[in-house]
Amino acid sequence: MRYSYSFAFLLFSYCLTNLLFAQSNDRIQGRVIQQDGRPITDATIKIADQTILSRSDGSFKSTKAIKGRQIIRISAIGYVPHMDTLDIDNAKKVFLEITLYPKENTIDQVEVRGKTQIQKLKEEPIRSIIIDAKAVAEQPNSLAEVMNRAPGIRIRQSGGVGNQVDVSINGFQGNAVQYFRDGIPLEYLGGGYGINNVPINQLEHVEIYKGVIPVNLGGDALGGAVNLVTSQNHKKTFQASYEVGSFNTHLINLSGQQQFQNNWFAGIDAFVNYSDNNYKVDIETVDENANLKPARVKLFHNAYKHYFTEAYAGIKNKKWADELRLSIALYQIDRQSQHPALMTNPYGAIKLNNKGIVPSIRYKKSFWDNRIDLDQFVSYSSTNRHRTDTLKGTFDWYGKFTPGTSVGESPNPSLASIDYKNIINRTALSFHIAPQHQIHANFILNRNTRQGSDPLGFRFTGTDIDVLSKEATYQKSILGLSWESNWFDKKLTNQLFIKHFSFTSRGINAFLSNDTDLNKYKSISDRSWGFGNAIKYQINNKSFIRASVELTNRLPLQEELFGDNDTRAPNFDLKPERSFNANLGYRYATNNFASEVGTFYRRTKGMILLTPIQSPFSQYKNLDSIQGYGFDIDLSYKLFKNFEVTGNATWQDIRMIDIGVPLYKWIEGTRLTNTPYFFSNIGLKANFQNVFTKNDAIKPYIHYNFIREFYLVHIPKDKEADGFLGLTGSSQVDTKDLVPDQSLMNIGFNYVFPSSRWSLSAEVKNLMNSKLYDYYKIQRPGRSWHFKINYYIKSIKS
Repeated sequence: MRYSYSFAFLLFSYCLTNLLFAQSNDRIQGRVIQQDGRPITDATIKIADQTILSRSDGSFKSTKAIKGRQIIRISAIGYVPHMDTLDIDNAKKVFLEITLYPKENTIDQVEVRGKTQIQKLKEEPIRSIIIDAKAVAEQPNSLAEVMNRAPGIRIRQSGGVGNQVDVSINGFQGNAVQYFRDGIPLEYLGGGYGINNVPINQLEHVEIYKGVIPVNLGGDALGGAVNLVTSQNHKKTFQASYEVGSFNTHLINLSGQQQFQNNWFAGIDAFVNYSDNNYKVDIETVDENANLKPARVKLFHNAYKHYFTEAYAGIKNKKWADELRLSIALYQIDRQSQHPALMTNPYGAIKLNNKGIVPSIRYKKSFWDNRIDLDQFVSYSSTNRHRTDTLKGTFDWYGKFTPGTSVGESPNPSLASIDYKNIINRTALSFHIAPQHQIHANFILNRNTRQGSDPLGFRFTGTDIDVLSKEATYQKSILGLSWESNWFDKKLTNQLFIKHFSFTSRGINAFLSNDTDLNKYKSISDRSWGFGNAIKYQINNKSFIRASVELTNRLPLQEELFGDNDTRAPNFDLKPERSFNANLGYRYATNNFASEVGTFYRRTKGMILLTPIQSPFSQYKNLDSIQGYGFDIDLSYKLFKNFEVTGNATWQDIRMIDIGVPLYKWIEGTRLTNTPYFFSNIGLKANFQNVFTKNDAIKPYIHYNFIREFYLVHIPKDKEADGFLGLTGSSQVDTKDLVPDQSLMNIGFNYVFPSSRWSLSAEVKNLMNSKLYDYYKIQRPGRSWHFKINYYIKSIKS
């Protein structure tokens, strides 16, 4: 019965697909897009006696057969209407891709009904922060830097380019936040693609969900989710960029798509990231008298190199498929390790390697006069992770090597090679019951296996058998159902949803070789339910209010259950985390001004936290619970014709509750450690046209970020900073337990050449050369210089 639930759902999808093939008799299909290929939502398409509205991806389809010569009219307020004549043969299917151009003269008082996909996403009942990647693609910024300017979002990166990134959303972080690519769990790419390495040029936009997660993402996140949305435009395009920066940083990206006859298409996305990351840091060294003294040194073993290539090909707009896409991704990451989790001692030879190959297939089809949409995705990934720590000797912070006799610089020497096999199936179905009612179903099945070897690693007691040689398996499935309905002439929108979570895991407890019976596999499983509701009321054409609540779960991950064969011990007794989330927000927007205020409440039980158990080991455990609430405000205003100012601020109070161990009862009510409770951003950008010559443009900008001091350890409440919301005064704690106030200022410009194909950008990051910290006071780079050149062809003529 273990797989019956998964099999039944897949069988239902398969039967439904075959059953409805013959019912799809669409003759006219198409997309309505802008000049840059982005879709236009709710554009009006008139053919014969039909009136059709384009969907969120710009697509539209006829609902009944049409033949002969027909006039088609496409319009969206704010765009120049388009009209054409079609000769329709009843035996053939017609696909149209129509580009609408914005009107040069617009009237501020006109209500714009034709909305882009980004505009529509911002107005969904479940709130999401939308980052328009195309708007900042020309700037020498990483995705993490751009996300860091959003309200309620903090990006923490342990060092320079390519290093580990953790997203904190309203104080929830780590594995409580999950990542997706075009709605598919990002783990299918095995670490080769993420917010710490993907070029922003290759994205259409980014959706950041805070708290409540929509069913279409199919995740089990608690604190939020990040969905990286790539371009779905299969027109003939090409774009490339090259960025060079301080610390010998080089970032190269390119992507191109080609459309062929008979609706075939092919493309490639690729990037190379490299950096020495050899910036200066402040550390403590040991002098000749064995005393600690402060020093400022340059990192010398901190380089990062990453290659990624994905090639794809497919066909679209056929009777049997709206789109069928086959792809294969290859990647390799080489990373040097300069120090352990804390900057306590230097490493000079430890290296990490991660490589993989990931084929995948995606199939989309609409049936029954577009009343049912199917989106099916399957991938199989084979990845390998290698860790090398075999040096006999030690390095100091100045790069000086001292030979030794013991093997390895870290507490656990290693020559580990671990193979991971991962299968992900995602089946999404949408049922358009009526214009005002839709049902969405989403099913995720994720199965992992892990097996490897380490000549220097742990052995079972009394044997020479490597603990990694025993296979460990992990499988989870998530089923979500939602009912979306519109009432009162679409002023009220409601989304009611329910989710089912289950996981099974099988392996041998290899921690310190506790299990000597090599056939003693331990299996664990758990099932649970979650549910919630989101509602939005449109007050008028400028404002609306929305609210959402959810009771949900987060399943333990494979690495939390099995450990990492290094310093993280396995724990087969982990249970899912369970959280209650509530959100309330109000948005007001005009053509020149937009504002949004949001507040949230969270209560999480059985948090899975990494806890020290026996030096140097730590272990994930279901420990304490947390409770948090807070608010954020987000503003933007267009000044005159050329300027726009943006700003946001976030305050949150997230504290430990329900401490069960009497010895640690004093922690009750203390702040969640290593988590900022107040931060803000302000930015100013401008756009000047025809500066040096006709049709050129220069776009200067400046961004400022402030983070209030926060605490690395639990401190008594009476020792926190006093004043209103803790924003004034100073805390009464040792400076080593505190991350001080931080300020970051970046300034830059982008110049667009008259052809609009070339652009050149420059930026100074950390202009004031401030000391910046992330994670457990890991120091980030100081002032740095970056230059970027972009080349983009919107449409190559056949």
